[in-house]
Amino acid sequence: MSRLPGMLGILVLSLPLTLQGEQKRAEVEFRAARFDPTDRPSPEYLVGPEGDQIEVEVPLTYIAGPHKARLREGGFLDFWQGGEEPKLSVRIAPDELKDLLLFFIPSQQDYIVVKVKTGGGRIRGGDRYVANATNRALAFKLGDGQPLVVKPGEAGLLKGPGGQDPVSVPALVSMKKDEGWKLACTEQWLCDPRFRRYVFAYISPRTKQLVFHSLSERLQRP
Repeated sequence: MSRLPGMLGILVLSLPLTLQGEQKRAEVEFRAARFDPTDRPSPEYLVGPEGDQIEVEVPLTYIAGPHKARLREGGFLDFWQGGEEPKLSVRIAPDELKDLLLFFIPSQQDYIVVKVKTGGGRIRGGDRYVANATNRALAFKLGDGQPLVVKPGEAGLLKGPGGQDPVSVPALVSMKKDEGWKLACTEQWLCDPRFRRYVFAYISPRTKQLVFHSLSERLQRP
């Protein structure tokens, strides 16, 4: 399980970073997207050290990138919106320089950034990265697979059924209540080996019901 910070009230623990002199100007390749129940306008940043920056917009409905940006000394990726200090700074470990997805999650002041490493077959076609942005534990059951329990403020990986063809699979989502588990919703989820998906489960501010914010990412063909 990975843990989500910010509005989910959980601190992400990152790996220690040791950089040698030749690594201080390392370049990171990343994609960016956001989860935001308030549906604010997409934030725009200048990313990278001063004098060597790129423009990046962080969309809500799709995953943008890949982008390439330089790290400043110490291994930090800076996001600027004017001013003398960066608006956000994200520490990037040496093993995170490629296949990195950055999710922007709203906090009281601005956004918190969650790093998701997607390389090495960690998230395959048909799989779902599932984040729980509610205050209750959730259990996800996809088809005949084993239930995946995700605590509040955490994330887990829901494995797809495998195979070479897209299939529609029944998904059961249960919520932990004081009296035990209660079925929250039933849906049909498409599992397509050409795509991996990222799902944020949250309580709608308007309807007070469990809803999902889902983004798809097409896998690169070999």
